[in-house]
Amino acid sequence: MPITYSWSRHGLPMSPRASFTDHNRVLIIEDVRIEDGGTYICHASRYTTARTQKNVTLFIETKPYFSYPLKSQHVDIGSKLTWRCEATAMPEPVYEWYKDGVRLVIIPGKISIVRNVLTIQNLDISDNGMYQCSAENIYGKSFTEGQLRVLAFPPSFVKEPLIDVMFGVVGGNITYPCNPEAAPTPTYTWLKNNMELNLNPGDTTSRIRMLQNGNLLILNINPGDVAYYTCRAENQFGRSTSTGQLQIADKVVIGLPPVNVQVKVNQTAFLRCQASYNSLQDVIYTWLFNDEIIDINKNVYYKQGVSQTLTGLFVTGAQFKHSGKYTCRAQTTKEHTEAWAFLTVLGPPSEPAGVYAIQSSIGTSSLRLSWTVGASNGESILFHTVEALPVMLNEWYTAVDHVSDVSSIVPGLDNKKRVVEVRGLNPGCGYRFRVYSTNSFGVGPRSRQSDAYTTRYGPPTHPPTHVGGGYGSVGDLTITWMPLEDYQLGGPGIGYHVYYRRNLTDTWTNKVQLTGNVGKYVTQVGAYNYYLLYDVMIQPYNDLGQGPNSSVSTIYSAEEIPSISITNVQAYPYNATALMVTWDPVPDTREVMKGKLLGYQVNYWERFTDDPIMNSISWRGQMSSGLVIGLLPDMWYTVNLQALNMAGMSQISETDFQLTLKMAPRMYPTEIHVGSHGSQSVYVTWRGVTTGIEEEPIQGYILRYWFDGDDIRTASDVRVGKQDQAVIYGIQKNYLYCLRVLGFSTGGDGTMSELVYFTLGGRIAAVDQSLTEVKATASHLTVCHYTILSLCIIQAILRLTYH
Repeated sequence: MPITYSWSRHGLPMSPRASFTDHNRVLIIEDVRIEDGGTYICHASRYTTARTQKNVTLFIETKPYFSYPLKSQHVDIGSKLTWRCEATAMPEPVYEWYKDGVRLVIIPGKISIVRNVLTIQNLDISDNGMYQCSAENIYGKSFTEGQLRVLAFPPSFVKEPLIDVMFGVVGGNITYPCNPEAAPTPTYTWLKNNMELNLNPGDTTSRIRMLQNGNLLILNINPGDVAYYTCRAENQFGRSTSTGQLQIADKVVIGLPPVNVQVKVNQTAFLRCQASYNSLQDVIYTWLFNDEIIDINKNVYYKQGVSQTLTGLFVTGAQFKHSGKYTCRAQTTKEHTEAWAFLTVLGPPSEPAGVYAIQSSIGTSSLRLSWTVGASNGESILFHTVEALPVMLNEWYTAVDHVSDVSSIVPGLDNKKRVVEVRGLNPGCGYRFRVYSTNSFGVGPRSRQSDAYTTRYGPPTHPPTHVGGGYGSVGDLTITWMPLEDYQLGGPGIGYHVYYRRNLTDTWTNKVQLTGNVGKYVTQVGAYNYYLLYDVMIQPYNDLGQGPNSSVSTIYSAEEIPSISITNVQAYPYNATALMVTWDPVPDTREVMKGKLLGYQVNYWERFTDDPIMNSISWRGQMSSGLVIGLLPDMWYTVNLQALNMAGMSQISETDFQLTLKMAPRMYPTEIHVGSHGSQSVYVTWRGVTTGIEEEPIQGYILRYWFDGDDIRTASDVRVGKQDQAVIYGIQKNYLYCLRVLGFSTGGDGTMSELVYFTLGGRIAAVDQSLTEVKATASHLTVCHYTILSLCIIQAILRLTYH
């Protein structure tokens, strides 16, 4: 009954690049990647009556690469910085840190380095610089870098002064934010009508209190709170103040309205909105986007919450579509009020539109491409990249790189229009184009591809490649090259000019014109010019003109059949099924070999057999001996020899005759016993064998042993003389071994005994094959041996390329 094989992967789906061969016994993973690592299971079954499986763990090894680059840091002076880099690699990488190209070392109390974590204490201006983290293993080294800027400046309210006038409702609450720029973080003092309030940061019991972040919170507002409030911020570099006024309103007011916010794409923005209202009333906040109410429960991008004691709206994972006007509406049972601000989402430029080629500009190898730029999304566009797709190739490539936005503006046209000249195109070839733009936030999406535009016909612009040759019949000069691809022809009437000359001459004495897109030319140079060097060069042309020449290549003319006869041919018995043949090597010269020696061929047949079958075996390279195998024991053979080159074989040499040895021992040792001998050795005994008249006399015995589960080809041998006991040293504890004993003679290795299992403690009677260990590494997976259900093989083809 046939055995059916299948594969699965423990806990994960099979790789999409996996394929199966040899009746599903071989699993191949093309272009293997890190994520392909894991445990693979080979299942074998015979109908429904017998099933088994074997697990193999695949480890993928690769050069380190950083999934997330090191981010630049802006840190206050005197503070502590902890910087972490993380690389993916197998085996595990070794990390190092650098500042301005110099490797950092540990300085107690200042710099601490623990693998991939850098800690710098008490930062000062001298710590400014470019920092790099490197990760290295046996496959290579990778870097990521970030800039450290230590900030040190006095407080300033230039960017965010206190709100000039804030309105509160009697009995309501209000938060007065104080957010100066300062490094390091300043201390805060609040004044009311220029008199210090003597507030303690973090106070949670007073009606008027200062929060930990420096903001002023007034609870249960009363008319006595109407005043001018001043926030004073101070650090070791200076002091600054900002003043605002609190007034009483007779209805609900938004005391802290939203302000315009900018956020990078995919990050979270917070729009504040805090109303002051009578505590006896309830207030409900409603948000509108571009005057449409936002359904917070259904739109996953929006969430109402609190940030640093301020209520407001979170816009999570902000996208460009979220840019616009946001209105906060605070509503009680009796009234409502509104305030609004604008959110701007910053990021890479939006995709360009309307890509087309200006028809009047299309030439043989260039054209002018125009498009409309997309939104810049908060930062000016730095440059554009143009990609081209040859219609015949269907593979995009970069046609124009780093076109500055300023240089692509055409005066007098729409300021959104851009034009650039695309050069290096192939004549008579169709192209499609697309464009993407880049600003300081990154690379934007690609535009839609343009219509196809065909350049004008012209002469070929590419030279032929892979120019070579050098084989053929005697007297031939064979020249070959790679014909131009269809997209390289340039126009109709393609053909080639073939130039050739003897090597080391100055002028091209021979020129041939060929028609059609061919890749081979053969000419006669005369039999006497065998195996000589020639220079060759190929030039394409078409109906519109000639293209560029190829590089000059040097090839040989065809070889002549060798005329030499090999001498001193002798055969010696090697074992029962092989002969060793020796000879005098022939000189590998043009005069002797009529070309280049490829190797030798031995012809052999049974000497005294009627109508024998002629056999041969050949070897490549210069040598003086070779082993002929697969012969019959105790048989006479006739041998002769020939030398080989590209043209053929030389004359047959003199012959020699030799008798193979008799057979190796056909009986195998029995009664094999294994016992403990020492801390790393076992003692083996056996019953020996006798040889018959058709066998060579026995010379000794071989003890062949290996780890259970490994291939027998990994076995080690212990050779002894004609005895019936031996000691095997180097046996490891807690491992199961396989053992076979065989006799040997000049006729070769004899028949092996039955399989015996043993450990350091001695022979064991039986082995459960389902418990044997399977070992695997990243580049080689051992074969899983099945006693019942044959064989499972896993094979991984590793092609790792990280960048």
